[in-house]
Amino acid sequence: MGKIKSKVSEWVSRLIKGLMVVILLPVVIGLLQGMREQLGLISTSAGSARQWIEWGLAAYVGIHVVLYRPVALFRASHALFSAMAVWLFGGQVASTEQPQKASPTGRTTKREPSEKGQRRPQGSVLVAFSPYVVPVYTVLLCLVGWGLRQWVERATLEVPLYVAIGMSLAFHWLMTADELQEQRRAWHMETYLLAVSLVFGVTLVVTAACLPLVAPELSFVQMLGTGLTQAQAIYTTFIQRLFL
Repeated sequence: MGKIKSKVSEWVSRLIKGLMVVILLPVVIGLLQGMREQLGLISTSAGSARQWIEWGLAAYVGIHVVLYRPVALFRASHALFSAMAVWLFGGQVASTEQPQKASPTGRTTKREPSEKGQRRPQGSVLVAFSPYVVPVYTVLLCLVGWGLRQWVERATLEVPLYVAIGMSLAFHWLMTADELQEQRRAWHMETYLLAVSLVFGVTLVVTAACLPLVAPELSFVQMLGTGLTQAQAIYTTFIQRLFL
């Protein structure tokens, strides 16, 4: 009887996660479209802000796939966010490196997660998951751009800054996807898709909140409103195709 209840509970949990993915995907797509639409309205000395951010995204994807994956930078962003989390919340961000232990031969080996049923303390789930959904380098670039606007002409600053922001976003998404992919074997498909949707969606919200620092014409509320309108249109189309 206990096994039956456990199975039912597992399948209910998987069903809920699957429904959450179905609900979140249109929101994520809508937020992306809303942000692209608003960025397309920002003119630079050569093209639009959207154009240069997309160039930065494409440039980093090429670097990541063909040349080099800067894992050390990703580790550094987690270490930075860990320090911030400890200072702000008293939590601890989960390390992206597995702890090591000494073997009888004197060599170090990776510690198995299930050893003695113990795990390293990682603080709250929110604090542990936060570095995956907060693009640290994108936030820092927006702050640096906001500070430099006081001394550097906008026409000189905006193009390289938008390209760098695009590259930092692509870096965060691809490195986080690689990190989650390593845990994919221990997860069901719907759990993996839910994690990816949350990472992508919350990252878009955080980025939308930071972009007005470098482009005052942008409105965070307007970007969210446009994104939710787009999501509503997707829901309406889906329901009409499904039931009508």
